[in-house]
Amino acid sequence: MLRVNGELIDPNLIEETFSRIKAEAETRLQISCCERDPEFMKEAEEEVVDSIVIAQEAEIRYPKMPEDEVRECLEEIIKTYRGHGASWDMLEAQRDQLRDECEANLRMETLLKDLTKDLADPTEEDLRTYYEEHRTEYRSIAEAHCLHLVKFLDRHNDPIALLEDMRCIREKALEGADFEELAKKETEKDSGEIDLDWITLDRPGNHFESMIFTMREKEVSPVLAYEHALHIVQVAELKPSIVTPFEELRDQLKERYNFHHRREALKTFAASLRGNATVEQVDFSGDDDA
Repeated sequence: MLRVNGELIDPNLIEETFSRIKAEAETRLQISCCERDPEFMKEAEEEVVDSIVIAQEAEIRYPKMPEDEVRECLEEIIKTYRGHGASWDMLEAQRDQLRDECEANLRMETLLKDLTKDLADPTEEDLRTYYEEHRTEYRSIAEAHCLHLVKFLDRHNDPIALLEDMRCIREKALEGADFEELAKKETEKDSGEIDLDWITLDRPGNHFESMIFTMREKEVSPVLAYEHALHIVQVAELKPSIVTPFEELRDQLKERYNFHHRREALKTFAASLRGNATVEQVDFSGDDDA
């Protein structure tokens, strides 16, 4: 368990942060990143320690927030909880805790304003540079509408003969035969379904998707061995990936640019605090007193 300047850190907070960081990496890379768990855990611990030292500094700088601001914040929280069905009895029992959360949030908002008060609004050039650096975040996902023919290897005694059969079917399609009719006649899918509907490019490392999304519209694929079966696919229609134009994103870019620079200011501030912080790994599993 971590202890920061004498304050014990809830392990659940670190675990939640670790799960978020890992999930974000796996979503971005489209692969499982279990081998990077130690790296993600270290990053999670550092992020949590940063948040704690900042909160501790905020409490030192602003020990008492204006009562009217705390009361207004508390009223808003209670209103929100009531809107989600919370009872008055439950809210009354948690009033002191909710009030403490309001005051802590107000401290952090005040600290952030102080830290970023000298940050200038982004210029047009700043926004365009930020847009170019983050283009992939504003890119739609490519989609393909596919027709599909499959034959299962475990239903055939001679896989070489099956492959030759699939080659011949593909040749017919390449010579002009209607692929949809060929697929309906030849597929071994029990349902007889040949329409895969729209497929999104979620896993570029997947053999099936990498093949589909390097094909042209109306193109017939080579024979692909995948998951104990042989497949032929025709791309009936494509929706390419498109990056949203800068002008459509201007307001959003300004908001994200400012958020990014506020976060960087907090990270820099946290780094300055960590130099004087006491961060310990403590173990309460034994019989020794902590």
